[in-house]
Amino acid sequence: MSKELGLPLRFPGKPGAYDTLLEMTDAGLLARATVWAATNPQCANQAFNITNGDLFRWNEMWPKIARFFEMETAASLPMSLNVVMADKATLWSRMKEKYGLADHLYEAVSSWGFGDAVFSWNYDFFADGSKARRLGFHDYVQTDEMFLSVFREMRAQRIIP
Repeated sequence: MSKELGLPLRFPGKPGAYDTLLEMTDAGLLARATVWAATNPQCANQAFNITNGDLFRWNEMWPKIARFFEMETAASLPMSLNVVMADKATLWSRMKEKYGLADHLYEAVSSWGFGDAVFSWNYDFFADGSKARRLGFHDYVQTDEMFLSVFREMRAQRIIP
């Protein structure tokens, strides 16, 4: 939507959140870990932290995301996505028509409040996943490739232009 409005891609999070260390969990990785844990007796009654296996900073990821969408970046601008995106349903409708996007309701496109939460961690945020590795789960997902893969799939399904 920023690109459609002619705006650069700005990180919307709290000051400091752009530079902290974070990790993510790919849905496919989590699914594989769930099957692994459910089918291995040594995992019975155990809890595991499952994450991609790498750490990142938004200040490194954000330019990669912008390049994927062929956008410029600009300085971070703390904002509530829940507030800023509240009036964008009409823009979304125009974009669906203009680009022939799948007919998803604006309310289903994103959880802006979740985005506000994710972009607000202004402290290092990661978990110890070594227990799963010690018991044999070694799958790994490169987080920047995870994001780009999700965007490619969304584009292929005509969810985004």
